[in-house]
Amino acid sequence: MEVTLLLDAYRDGDGSALDKLADMLYPELKAMARRRATAGPGMGATTLVHETFVQMLSGGRLQSDDRKQFFGLAATIMRRIIVDEIRYATAGKRAGQDVTLAETMIGDDAHEKAEFLLQVDEMLSILESENAKHARVFECRYFAGLTTAESADALDMSVRSVERAWSSARSRIASLMDENKA
Repeated sequence: MEVTLLLDAYRDGDGSALDKLADMLYPELKAMARRRATAGPGMGATTLVHETFVQMLSGGRLQSDDRKQFFGLAATIMRRIIVDEIRYATAGKRAGQDVTLAETMIGDDAHEKAEFLLQVDEMLSILESENAKHARVFECRYFAGLTTAESADALDMSVRSVERAWSSARSRIASLMDENKA
């Protein structure tokens, strides 16, 4: 409830509400980013959280009404940031430029992980057109690193519904990736 009140206060022009929101939500966003940062190539957790805040605040307004929407939006933004960073780095690497992320992807294994993440993102876009709810669950679990319970809270779903959607989304994305290879 406090997050909702602070979001309302911020939208009403109370600049101090944003500071309070950041203090309150930063540790949770950092934990999300840390789980994602350890799962593959990319920027560090602190940079990911800062970029997420910047994008959430672009245009001067947070586009969420409560805590659940906030974390759902954060998951979507983190996905975009991670994918954009990988695209930028792999494009720079192909062009022979020195790019921060490309330097972390010197080994073939890391480069394959980056390419894999790009494929997952592409397949997730297809899943979004087929079943938006399953896509949001996948985004929260895979790209934002949320637990099942955190995803359920962020998406206003039951834990069991998230578990079913997560299983279905993983299967569908794997199937799409297999179809894409053929």
